[in-house]
Amino acid sequence: MHARNRGESAAPHHSARRPLREPLEVAVLGAGSWGTALAAASRRAGLCTRLWSRRPDVAHAIRTTGCNPRHLPGIVLPDGLEASDDLAWVLQGADVVLYAVPCGSLRDVAGAAAAALPPHALALATCKGVEPGTGQLMTQVLRESCARGQPVGMLAGPSFADEVVRGLPTRLTLGMRAHPAGAAIAAELAQALRAAAIEPELCDDEIGVQVAGALKNPVAIACGMASAQGLGENARAAIVARGLEDMLRLTLALGGRGETLFRSSGVGDLFLTASSSHSRNTRLGMRLGASAEQRAGAQGGDGGELTEGASASQALAVLERRLALSLQVPRAVRDVLAGRCTAGRALQRVLEEPLGDALPGLARGAAQASPGHGGAHEGASVRVPGAVWNHRALQ
Repeated sequence: MHARNRGESAAPHHSARRPLREPLEVAVLGAGSWGTALAAASRRAGLCTRLWSRRPDVAHAIRTTGCNPRHLPGIVLPDGLEASDDLAWVLQGADVVLYAVPCGSLRDVAGAAAAALPPHALALATCKGVEPGTGQLMTQVLRESCARGQPVGMLAGPSFADEVVRGLPTRLTLGMRAHPAGAAIAAELAQALRAAAIEPELCDDEIGVQVAGALKNPVAIACGMASAQGLGENARAAIVARGLEDMLRLTLALGGRGETLFRSSGVGDLFLTASSSHSRNTRLGMRLGASAEQRAGAQGGDGGELTEGASASQALAVLERRLALSLQVPRAVRDVLAGRCTAGRALQRVLEEPLGDALPGLARGAAQASPGHGGAHEGASVRVPGAVWNHRALQ
């Protein structure tokens, strides 16, 4: 499975419109587990697919062995999937570009790709979170990095990479603003991916899609902490409800729609990530909740598993300050990560805070939830009776 020689590649499209009656060409930027899985699904759907890796050894392994031993060991990738560390070559003629890099790397990669990005190509972020330091959503980063008028969107939803690469059924949400040319490509992509057991649903509320993706990982970390603390399934369910309220408040504050959270990218992804120990974020939460020693080790990133949820919890603080919001679950996670609070006390604060503050705003169609609702302070007296809090909150 070798890539074509670069001199044999077709010249890039310069038209702002997609050529008619030609199969889609897809470029995937980022050869981690998720990028490789997306590239495999695209190729399995019969689309011309190129995968970019910043590591020449990973690209070489994919070309010569048909596997990505670093990120998806033991899984054979579809024939015809091309890979290279040459970004401009991978982008040639692309109709769809999937950015499968960490949130903190998106701006750099999108900036490097901008000069070679065909003007008609649909640019889709697939990383879930907000940009560290700026608090910007991924589509905002892409719009600032791409040419003016470039169709931009977000692809998200409940999707473990190893299941996608094996062709198991998956439902994703493709969120993007109205853009006639981009919408046509999105519809064509959605139709094609059905052949790879992926069912994309199209949504024009890219804000709601992205907020759900950014917040579901901190919720999974909190649920993992609850499991490690022995708080039971009832507590995990309450944390999920709190996380859904956080999603709603932030979605409304940014101008998104609450009903978007009921799509696969919302409650579907929240359920998957928060309920499965297969989730890296859940596993990080279990380490954080287990003991002070293991918490210190987790901050070093066991196997690179500091996770998107840990990064998102920190980055969301920028948005919270900007919008005068206090999101309970991200606050709890970042307090534990920073050593300001034990897992037991952080979860106690989350579980004691009354639910429902955002719901009246949703019913009125308000654009913003009530600001400054910070919850109980760490030094507040315990209002939940029972020995569990007496024992766990002080650990």
